[in-house]
Amino acid sequence: MKNFKKLSALVLSTVFASMQISMATPIDTGLGTQNGGAVINNATGGFAGLDLDTGSATLNFNGDSHVNWNTLNVDNGETLNFNAVNGANGLTVLNTVNQGMTNIYGQVNANSGIGKLIISNPNGVLFDGAKFTTAGDLLITTKAISGLNDIDNAAFNKMYGSDGNLIPVKILNNSDFQVGGEYVIVAPRIHAEASKINANTLKLVTANGQDYLSLGVNEPAGNRAVTTLKAMYVDGNLEITSDTGAVQITNGGTINGDFTANTGKSNMAWFNKESGGKRLTVNGDVNINSDGEHLTLRNVDVDGDVNMKNVGGYVDLGNANITGNATLKTEGVETGSKYHHFVHVIGETNVDGDLNIDSSQNVHIGGYTLDANDPTAKGVLADGKLTVGGDLNAHSEVGHITTTIDTSAKNIKYVSDKLNILTDGNATLKADTYSFTSQGFIGGITDKDTRSADDRISTIMESYTFIPADIEGHGYVNVDGGNIVAINTPKVSPAGNDVQVYIKSKDDVKVTGANTSVLNITAPNKRIDIEGPNVHAKNINVGDETNYLKVEFDGRDYTTNYTNIRDKKVVTIAPDEKITYDLADGGYNQPTLKPDTNTTYLIGPDKIVPPPPGPEPEPVTPPNPGDEPGRQIAQWVPEDVTKAPVNTPVAFAADLDDDEEGSPVRKNVDGSVTVVRAMPMM
Repeated sequence: MKNFKKLSALVLSTVFASMQISMATPIDTGLGTQNGGAVINNATGGFAGLDLDTGSATLNFNGDSHVNWNTLNVDNGETLNFNAVNGANGLTVLNTVNQGMTNIYGQVNANSGIGKLIISNPNGVLFDGAKFTTAGDLLITTKAISGLNDIDNAAFNKMYGSDGNLIPVKILNNSDFQVGGEYVIVAPRIHAEASKINANTLKLVTANGQDYLSLGVNEPAGNRAVTTLKAMYVDGNLEITSDTGAVQITNGGTINGDFTANTGKSNMAWFNKESGGKRLTVNGDVNINSDGEHLTLRNVDVDGDVNMKNVGGYVDLGNANITGNATLKTEGVETGSKYHHFVHVIGETNVDGDLNIDSSQNVHIGGYTLDANDPTAKGVLADGKLTVGGDLNAHSEVGHITTTIDTSAKNIKYVSDKLNILTDGNATLKADTYSFTSQGFIGGITDKDTRSADDRISTIMESYTFIPADIEGHGYVNVDGGNIVAINTPKVSPAGNDVQVYIKSKDDVKVTGANTSVLNITAPNKRIDIEGPNVHAKNINVGDETNYLKVEFDGRDYTTNYTNIRDKKVVTIAPDEKITYDLADGGYNQPTLKPDTNTTYLIGPDKIVPPPPGPEPEPVTPPNPGDEPGRQIAQWVPEDVTKAPVNTPVAFAADLDDDEEGSPVRKNVDGSVTVVRAMPMM
């Protein structure tokens, strides 16, 4: 039953006199009486009539129309409908509001003939527990739109309300939007919380092409966050655009589509850094471009690629699971700013594809925290682990590359154009291949005196301290086996000191490429192979824990130093040294070589080949112990064994007795050398 109690006969006749009508008399729809009412001032264009019933109002249109409201509110339990009639399709219906904020607690519907529904209220719009359904596009804005021809060119006529805060569009308390097309919100401040939006694309815009808002430290905290999504469910793509001001997603949520953000001069763009223990799920790609002090994406699961770029400060990725590739980039260098152009990768982060990091300043795989209230206090390193299914490539233009959490990838490549490659001495890199390029020291930063490694690392990174050659109390870059295909450093520091590289492997390791001064390498109880024509150094020092060392000697240009654990003697082999070795008295060949934890073995490039078998010795009967009572029996070795010739490409064993007569190194017929632990006679 239609309810026209509030309309005079004259008004009714005016409203329905024509399907194309211009209203001049205000009409009270009867909606929103608890929040200021809903009164139409006039309607122009294709407005075709108004149907009223208790708790509902239906506006009919057969063409594009502009409805001017004095106030527009819908209370809980009420319904406002926008209807295209008489087969009209693809209509644009503009609703402008003159007074007060629009408060929608009830339901708003637009049928399939409405192609674009617009609500423009310069005083702000609130959706609180609202239900909104439209088959076409939806635009909610605080821009002052004067007519259908001014929709695209409208500007904000004011930014702040009477309370001094930015004028907002708010979506709260399980509001539910079902938008068949694109949903766009344009306002100085946008806040959406604990609600659901289903749209092809949700666009949140706090910019109009002008740097209209200068937010600083004196701005009220509520005004700094110009776009906030809290525990939101977005079924579709999400795009955020902000010229200035902070942008954030908090308390998790879901985005069932691609997530794109373009943020301008802001003090932060934090995407689920403050998670409240909730994960943010993005079922699509993430593309973020920022010009702010902080750009953070944490506590997130992304089914797609991630691309993050910041020209104003940090890029921070943490506690993330990414099924595709990830690219993290900073540009520009702001000297004197406390917000440097770092790239941090922290927490438990997994990238199934490749991870590419390109930083104008530091790269830190690990992260740390600083005490903002104490400028003399430095960082505390964060725990975590980085796992990359593909390749990890990290490049720094003027900063360090520092790793302080365990990191694994198929291949790892670190390049520091100006400074160092560092670790905390504890983190381990695991890959098939490694490539390290630095302008100075490569190794670990460990505790020194009363300063922890955490303090030293954060101090070195924050102050961009260059380590040219070596440091007191150095540690190692720890690797878990694999092939080191490149180590590139200068030969000497600016002061003329040898540049040092420290690498320790937990498993068998190869070095097939190097161009450095001094490589210090060890693999406790494991094997080291140094081979190929691409290994160049002044010295290669092998730690005394290593069990098995293989070096190709043809054409080498480096001096090899290693320690024989049995006698703790350092063996030095110069690049052009001619090496000879003779069996010491009492030594003998052995057909197998079994490394143990007490000896470093140095062997040539060929595999071990047992000596050819000699003639079977004639049986010899040992003396009868009973013939000489009390005689002690010594171990007896056939003479044929002690005189067996050494005629294999690689020697096998020799007596390395503590006397100085025998050399621990053998020159073989193929030019290789062999050093093995003694197998002494008993």
